[in-house]
Amino acid sequence: MQESTMLQIRNGLLGPKQKDHELQQSFSKFSNNGKTPCGQSGSSDVAQMVRCACCGVAEDCTAAYIRRVRTAHCGSWVCGLCAEAVGERLRHEPGAGMEAALRSHMAVCRDFNTTTRLNPKLSLAGSMRDIARRSFNRRASSTATYHDELRTERAISCQPRFFV
Repeated sequence: MQESTMLQIRNGLLGPKQKDHELQQSFSKFSNNGKTPCGQSGSSDVAQMVRCACCGVAEDCTAAYIRRVRTAHCGSWVCGLCAEAVGERLRHEPGAGMEAALRSHMAVCRDFNTTTRLNPKLSLAGSMRDIARRSFNRRASSTATYHDELRTERAISCQPRFFV
């Protein structure tokens, strides 16, 4: 690309179509037609589009990287963010195994995609309901335990005493 064109792009003098055309032109000038600098064709260096099995994010990755990720994740390709989430699940539940951690994360992503992305307000209401339900259950279980302890103490301390 010429220096004057670069300055025009930086200064915003070219429109978006002109910028795209200039970028396309410069890319075609300097592309090496899929060959490595040594002149050998490298099929593992060619980027392929692949979708995450959990969240559906598409990424361009080399074939070698795709194979490595699929090997590590039971044949499923997962993006970096989902791989970290699956790894975190494995660290918290080491006995569960990779397949269980992957299934669990896929379920979380599926739930997120069917609720939050479709209707964020409904998702907020559902989240508030879940928080209230957990809080109620925690309070109910702690008060039940507390009352059981009191009931036991009263049963022992309030036994009828008969003096003969």
